[in-house]
Amino acid sequence: MSLQKLAFSTLVFIALMGLSSCYYRPFVGYTMNKKGFKNFNSKERLAGDNSNPHRDYKVNRYDWKVEILPDDKYIKGQMAIHFTSLSDQNVFLFDLQSKMKIKDFQCDFGNPEIKRKNDFLYLEFDDPVPANTRIKLEINYEGKPANVAGEGPVQWRKDAQDRHWISSITEGIGPQFIMPCNALLRAEADSATIDVTVPSEFVAVSNGKLIEVVENQGTKTYKHVINNRINTYSLSFNIGHFLPIQKSYTDINGVARSIECQVMDYNFSKADSFYNQAPVIMGVFENLYGEYPFWEDGCKFIESTFSAMEHQSGIAMGNDYRLNWNEYNLTLVHELSHEWWGNSLTGYDYCDIWIHEGMATLSEALFLERAYSFDDYNHRMRVATKSVFNTIPILKECGVLYNSWVTGQDQDIYSKGALMMNSMRVLLDNDSLFFEALKIIPQKFKGKNISTDEIIIEFNTLLGKDFSEMFDYYLKNTKPPILEIVTNKEDHSFNYRWKEALAFYPDGKIWIKKGETIISLVPSSEFQTYSIGESASLEFLIERSPYYVLELKK
Repeated sequence: MSLQKLAFSTLVFIALMGLSSCYYRPFVGYTMNKKGFKNFNSKERLAGDNSNPHRDYKVNRYDWKVEILPDDKYIKGQMAIHFTSLSDQNVFLFDLQSKMKIKDFQCDFGNPEIKRKNDFLYLEFDDPVPANTRIKLEINYEGKPANVAGEGPVQWRKDAQDRHWISSITEGIGPQFIMPCNALLRAEADSATIDVTVPSEFVAVSNGKLIEVVENQGTKTYKHVINNRINTYSLSFNIGHFLPIQKSYTDINGVARSIECQVMDYNFSKADSFYNQAPVIMGVFENLYGEYPFWEDGCKFIESTFSAMEHQSGIAMGNDYRLNWNEYNLTLVHELSHEWWGNSLTGYDYCDIWIHEGMATLSEALFLERAYSFDDYNHRMRVATKSVFNTIPILKECGVLYNSWVTGQDQDIYSKGALMMNSMRVLLDNDSLFFEALKIIPQKFKGKNISTDEIIIEFNTLLGKDFSEMFDYYLKNTKPPILEIVTNKEDHSFNYRWKEALAFYPDGKIWIKKGETIISLVPSSEFQTYSIGESASLEFLIERSPYYVLELKK
């Protein structure tokens, strides 16, 4: 997901609407409790509870049919959820936000009822359904998706020529805002289909392969098939006046591929030039992380109403066709890396989202290292240090639907997550092993979920060294290590020490640049003195050490 925050005022919402309507909660900022976490309500805890026995089923496939009515900002949908019971039970829990109204439903097993409570659907059978029973639940629904100050799971915009331009985005809000589903991060479907019906003058672009366009009376239906396991929040649609661009690419196995770019018609020329970088970026990541996981479903970049989102095999990109690091755009780099880190390999719980975003932010630096130099990698790490809040732990509370992305401090999962992984690289001091692990893990967990504890075990095993204390420190503390500096202008020196002893980095070096000379220091928890000299300039090379911050005193 892009680092851009939702651009609106929390105070406006509180003043105008209050928080009595629960569907506003994903759109507003929040205050933190003494542990540095959001205060979750009972609904959010129920929505994110992985241990709930009523969630004990496997989603096999979603068949989603949705009609978009642009003038009314309204959707009509039909969702067929194919699922298998994993234990004997008579109640199955699904999610659908309350603004979406159920018209009717059908179930091919038994004669159940659907009972709604807030944003939850309870499919209730008279008798327990035996384990390993395959069921198809089909729900017809419709409604105007929640929208707060122009932001919501569906963004209703106008393009540069004053035509409707519409995109869906549900990560951080919740896929249940536009479809019946199981919203748990671990509850990925093995496959999916998406049929999007729009007025005939528009083009609809979704995840997966477009297999058919059906002409109706005044509308067209664009049918897409997704053959791979997919995050529920990745299921998406984009509506507009798109034109396709194809970029040729030969994958790491020597197979000719095509990277598809769906762009607004009036942006065709500059988009064509902009996306010349896509095959280069793909090549770097296939070499870093192994074969692109979704060639069966293709690789698309879609011009969308918001800055960017890693929708699997249909990556949303905004309309800012500018390069921001020489010949490359790091947003595109970031979102493509999510195909390995976040989409193919997926966190188990919403508390594990740092795996997605920390690794994608690190991937920006790793790409620059391969495309340019290690200096560019270090530069990107220095940039990361400037966007860290250090007020909320990276590892959030597990077992809740952690779906607010409005509060800026939540975004430490990006830069601080990347800095933590750089810290591991520094401590390991063996790039061969480091890069080997970065290739093995996404291949081993292709199409699987992984928890924070599991990924730490994987790194420890592959690297032959226990980094558990390091991960624990960065993931669970609000503050990183603090290097205390007391300057003395009179004798051109400074005193330095770690503010607290670092068990994971005893007697570890930090690096400073004095003029053109690089010097290492070994701080401890006791003050030491370093003489600078009258005319020397001094720079702390933080990216060459485990992540820490400076606390300067005079």
